[in-house]
Amino acid sequence: MTHYEGPENGRRQQQEDPTQWSGRPPYAGGPFPPVPPGPAPKKRNWFARHKILTGLFGLVAVIAIGSAATASSGSSNPQATTAATATDDAAAPAADQPAATRSAAATKAAEKKTPAKTTAKKAPAKKGSAPGIGSAVKSGDLQFTVTKVVRDRTQVGQDFMAQKAQGRYTLVYVTVRNVGNDSETLLDSEQKIKDADNKTYSPDSGAEIAMDNNDVWLAQINPGNAVDGVLVYDMPVGVRAIAIDFSGGLFKDNATVHLG
Repeated sequence: MTHYEGPENGRRQQQEDPTQWSGRPPYAGGPFPPVPPGPAPKKRNWFARHKILTGLFGLVAVIAIGSAATASSGSSNPQATTAATATDDAAAPAADQPAATRSAAATKAAEKKTPAKTTAKKAPAKKGSAPGIGSAVKSGDLQFTVTKVVRDRTQVGQDFMAQKAQGRYTLVYVTVRNVGNDSETLLDSEQKIKDADNKTYSPDSGAEIAMDNNDVWLAQINPGNAVDGVLVYDMPVGVRAIAIDFSGGLFKDNATVHLG
């Protein structure tokens, strides 16, 4: 048996808000509750959305970096590059230059490469030094040659003829030749020796006589003849004879021989 609620019940249903859930299923053809919105879709970045443009930009950046590195290495030593270029230009003038210009440029380049020659000053010529042992010198008509020098002898002569030096004897062995036209007398007392302080020493005639076969004491020499002998000098200990001045007689110029 169907229950009829009457017209008031129908009106009550019509007055109910169809959008409010009453716990009962909506009547057929009625509105449905709203569907809540879903999560918003994620947006991709610009590079992901433009892959072609991104690749082109990357290629351009790589080319720019490579060009900068090449320019930096090429200009790392600008002075050396400039100097080398200038040298090459000077050494090899352009072919289209006139011959005179090329010659002048080549000459300048050669002058730059070749250092200027400095003119060395020549030392002034030394005057001829005194002759030494073995050299013949001439004073007057007598020619003197020193053949040997013996130093630091304390005694000369033998037995009762022996002579002892006050200091040390210096023995100068000489050959004296008469190169003139007249007889000449050799005066041993005129033959002087000198030390480093330019002090002069005369010979010891007694020591010369004590030596055997010594012919230089008052020797008479005829033209063309020669005598050999020893001039003996008594000098202080430690003093060295460095030169001897020979004399061919009174008023004759001396001839010097270096004794070493």
